[in-house]
Amino acid sequence: MNRRSAFTLIELLVAIAIIAILIGLLLPAVQKVRSAAARMSCQNNMKQVALGIHSYESANGRLPHSKRGSTPQRSWAPDVLPYLEQANLVSNVGYNSDENWWRSTTDAGVPIPNSATVQTHLKIFNCPGTPNQNRTQNKTETPPEQNKIGACGDYFVVEGVNAAINADLGTPVYATAMKGMMMPHPEAATIPSTTDGTSNTILLGECAGREDVWRGRATTPAQTNTALPNPARARGGAWASNDNPYAIGGRAQWPGGTIPPGVPMKINASNEWGFNFYSFHDGGANFAFGDGSVRFLSESTPLPNIAAMATRDGGEVIGD
Repeated sequence: MNRRSAFTLIELLVAIAIIAILIGLLLPAVQKVRSAAARMSCQNNMKQVALGIHSYESANGRLPHSKRGSTPQRSWAPDVLPYLEQANLVSNVGYNSDENWWRSTTDAGVPIPNSATVQTHLKIFNCPGTPNQNRTQNKTETPPEQNKIGACGDYFVVEGVNAAINADLGTPVYATAMKGMMMPHPEAATIPSTTDGTSNTILLGECAGREDVWRGRATTPAQTNTALPNPARARGGAWASNDNPYAIGGRAQWPGGTIPPGVPMKINASNEWGFNFYSFHDGGANFAFGDGSVRFLSESTPLPNIAAMATRDGGEVIGD
């Protein structure tokens, strides 16, 4: 008689166990490859943006303003887009640079198209490792047609150091706020005004995941209507917003209050506006420096070193 061979129950269980072990060994490796790819892609984005800023400087004889706080209000990004092959977004037809970045109303019969432009999600402003890629800032205003709605990004221009950082440094270092590379003072910033050296000065940093609030790897979804319970906002998420850039070292919490001392003033501790730098890369974050180089800084980078690299003319010594 012909007898059919078959797995015994024990053999089947052993085979399943071996497969499970192999999957368990492979998954971390796959995750590491994905993380490394996201980090490299993020570095490439920041490199391109930094080169766009340098191209703007070459064409205009100065660096773009980190932001414009009075009418027209906007961040540095709309000024740099033409140098990132996105000139069509901010052409006279698609964007009015004399109006606030969020404007959507009609003035004297002339359409103001800014709102449609700034709601465009741009991959070059997003780190691929950030969850929820196509986030949108929607800050409620009165009247509602003035709601500040815009596509979010993960990169921001570093405006320097807030003097409040002294509380975390432990030793008074900054008697006043110190300016970053693209911060007007009040005259336009230039490359020569970075006397600390462009290779020592941060131009762009990561503050990823805004407007959702992230502390560590725990999140509170953005809820910007203060009339509703539990509002939360990591302010300045929209790439076009004049709130996109900030000086590091503060503990202001939106809509009011203070980020508690239990949250350490270090990289990847919180993405709230004015605090420090934040990314979804394991162990640190990417930074574009004034010379166009992009480097990865560890979460363990000492706070005095981070502060020194955030200023353009403080004369600080960067330690080991």
